[in-house]
Amino acid sequence: MFVGRRMTRNVITVDKDTTVLKVRNLLREHNIDQVPVVDGKKLVGIITDKDIRQNAASPATTLAVHELNYLLSEMKAKDIMTRDLITVSPGTTIEEAALLINEKRINSLPVVLNEELVGIITTCDLLYVLLEFMGVDLESSRVEVIHSRISGEIAKLANIINSLGLTILSIVSTVNRQGEDTRTTLIRVNTDDNREVTRALEDAGYEVTNEYRIVK
Repeated sequence: MFVGRRMTRNVITVDKDTTVLKVRNLLREHNIDQVPVVDGKKLVGIITDKDIRQNAASPATTLAVHELNYLLSEMKAKDIMTRDLITVSPGTTIEEAALLINEKRINSLPVVLNEELVGIITTCDLLYVLLEFMGVDLESSRVEVIHSRISGEIAKLANIINSLGLTILSIVSTVNRQGEDTRTTLIRVNTDDNREVTRALEDAGYEVTNEYRIVK
C-alpha cells in the first residue's frame, strides 16, 4: 500500500504571511497540532503548536492575554516555521512512512509531488491502516503462534485452520529476538471463539500464546 492511497488530501494550510495568532487559532479550531505553510501550492515550511509556544514568550515572562495576542499578531508564519522538512511522495510505501515517523519522532509527514503539497499522512492514518490490515473491525478472533523459521511453516498453519472450515482474515509474522530460531505469527480467523483453532494447532505441536506471559 502507498501513501497516496491513505493520505489526507484536503489539507488545512496557511501562507507564509499568516499571523502566528491566526495559526494558533486555526490549530485550536480544528484540533490539530501542526499546519503546513505554503507559497501558492509549494510547501515551504510547517508550524507546530510547540513552535508557537516556544516563540510566544519565555517561561519566566508573564503576559496578559491581550499582550500575548498582540505579540502573536506581530509575528508571521515565516518567522517561526520549520524550513528543513521531512517529506514523502504519494508513491512512498506505508512501511517507509511509518519507519520515518518512528525514526524522526514526528507526528506526520507532508506529501509532496513536484514540490507541491498534495496531502499529509499522520500517525492516526497509519494506525487505521494497521487496524484494517489486522482485521480488527471484523467479527473474528486471534491466535498467536510461536513456530520454527523453516520454510513452509506458514503454509502448514494455514492448512490446519482451513481444515476446520475457517478463513484467515489476516496474518502477520515476525522474526523473534536475534539468536532465536523461531517466528511469532499472529493470525485472525473468522470466528468469535478461538478455542477450536488453539486445540488444533497445539495438537499439531505448535506453541500458542493467546495470553500474555512474562518472559524472563
